[in-house]
Amino acid sequence: MAVAFLPVSACRAIVCLVMRRSLLLVPFALLTLALAACGGDDDAGSTKSDPTAFPASSDPARNIPADQRDKVNIVVAGSAFYAGAVNNFVFGITDKNDEPQGGATARVTFYDLKDGNNPKPVFQADAVQSAPGVGPTTEHIHTGGEVHTHGGADDNRVGYYVRVKFDHGGPWGVAVEATLKDGTKGVSSVGFLVEDKPGIPAPGQPAPKSDNLTKTDVANISEIDSGTPPNDMHDVKIKNAIAAGRPLVIVFSTPAFCTSRFCGPVNEEVEALQAKYRDRVDFVHIEIWRNFDRKELNPTAREWLIRPDGGLSEPFVYIVGKNGVIYDRFEGPMAGNILEPAVKAVAEGQVWK
Repeated sequence: MAVAFLPVSACRAIVCLVMRRSLLLVPFALLTLALAACGGDDDAGSTKSDPTAFPASSDPARNIPADQRDKVNIVVAGSAFYAGAVNNFVFGITDKNDEPQGGATARVTFYDLKDGNNPKPVFQADAVQSAPGVGPTTEHIHTGGEVHTHGGADDNRVGYYVRVKFDHGGPWGVAVEATLKDGTKGVSSVGFLVEDKPGIPAPGQPAPKSDNLTKTDVANISEIDSGTPPNDMHDVKIKNAIAAGRPLVIVFSTPAFCTSRFCGPVNEEVEALQAKYRDRVDFVHIEIWRNFDRKELNPTAREWLIRPDGGLSEPFVYIVGKNGVIYDRFEGPMAGNILEPAVKAVAEGQVWK
């Protein structure tokens, strides 16, 4: 039994599954991989040509035990991966009923899919779980009376992170060997695209010197913060912090209108870091929508997050060094265990190299 890498047209049902659990504000197109019952060559996905580079015995695309098929699903939670630098790759895990799963362990293998008939395993690592949510659950009443619940802690609202460097753009795949907290073991896979170069601001690039609105620019804080209550990250203009040589943490999120319930918890995680580092680092929250009902984007969110194809995803957190150069960035359901090392680094004066 091997993992078969099928074209999107052959996996429409799985695409729907992925899109339903997508963490993104705007749906994105993905190549899709599927576990398929295929006979014949058990060497599919192996590296016979260079067995020392990636031992075939470590390749989860080979000889999947029958009792580990169709037990878990993988959902890529990012959309801005690019070649030539380290990416914070993030994904979610669901069980066979498509329910999100926290508390899992996950071994991740990345595949080069340039040759779709010969997936090449390239890199393998253990994922780190990140579960945002340190504050209370809140309810937000939308126009028309619809009530949405946001924030709070949820053991199953998690992302799994791996730092990986892609050496070229194009189609890539990831296979995950997961053990759920109830002991269920499974192997699943999904495809994604890597861009040749960053489509939005990325580590190593100068941070945009945005003239974002602060609380002194508006009559009511609700104009720039949909959270209930609003947070305390609206005092600093990005351009002024850069001019002053102050490190920055910028969280792009929309607590009341986030499609995934991740934005409020991510904001809470950033606020907890603000309480610890605010004497050395400036913290800024940028609301995604200037007017949600009219689908009018905040100009600063547009400046940082709009991809060349016009898409946008959130939440994002950017870490900027004292030299005004982006030090790191994260997308998806991130908590302090993922964010703090980079925040601590810029607080201590480190810059991107």
